[in-house]
Amino acid sequence: MNPQPPIPGYGRFICSYLLLGGKKVLVDPGPAAAVPGLLEALDEAGVKPEEIDYIVLTHIHMDHAGGTGEAIKRMPHAAVIAHGRAIQHLVDPQKLWDASLKTLGELALKYGRIEPVPENRITAASDGMVIDPGGLDLQILLTPGHAIHHLSLFERANKILIAGEAAGVCIDGAVRPATPPPFRLEETLASVDRLIEIKPEKVCYGHFGCYDGGLERLKLYREKLTTWHTIINAEAGRGKNADGILTVLRENDPDLGYLEKLDRDEYAREHTLLLNTINGMAGISL
Repeated sequence: MNPQPPIPGYGRFICSYLLLGGKKVLVDPGPAAAVPGLLEALDEAGVKPEEIDYIVLTHIHMDHAGGTGEAIKRMPHAAVIAHGRAIQHLVDPQKLWDASLKTLGELALKYGRIEPVPENRITAASDGMVIDPGGLDLQILLTPGHAIHHLSLFERANKILIAGEAAGVCIDGAVRPATPPPFRLEETLASVDRLIEIKPEKVCYGHFGCYDGGLERLKLYREKLTTWHTIINAEAGRGKNADGILTVLRENDPDLGYLEKLDRDEYAREHTLLLNTINGMAGISL
């Protein structure tokens, strides 16, 4: 589902996923600003908010989970499943909000304030944990890298991976890294290797959409991570700033040609996020 928050350039960027079995699972409700669009998408799918049984958060960055506290007010029977390290920030989001304001600035305000989630509604995810909502076989894999509290969800019967940002960001079929500071290469690669081991046939990205050839996509993403890391750190060592490094990346990675197809607002979004990715790989704290 595409909740489409009312923010220029973000109409094709945020994905929520609805999994239908005997029970109903919502993955990543998005930011608070996207909740009205999320409720509309649920209605179009013929699902009432009170029918949602689980809300699974791949991680608690605002664009994935900032609207959880707002959404859960309309989903009285939903249990929230999140990484154990994320729970304190869901219950008391003040530090997360302050950090989001510092990192995202005006965008955080557009996403909407983070509302708290009642602690008794949250279950800590464990590695290998299986959610059985009836007719589905969903396994949680802890996949730190993009965030220390990141997890991915694998629907084993159909070999569908809901990767959050553990498999990068996919725009119009082109994949780019998403490595905000602080970035740990080995941890990120270990998580990608974990996902490669399960051999998914389809990968669903938090940004944006689902694609076949999941295993091949993961292998290419792993290679891209190491290539970008090498280029970024070599160019940073020569004194280039993030914009200069982005120019070199565009010369070396044809996938970045997708930037030329974006409208002005979409390009501004991607430019900002790419600079954040470069700073993360270069070890520059924001």
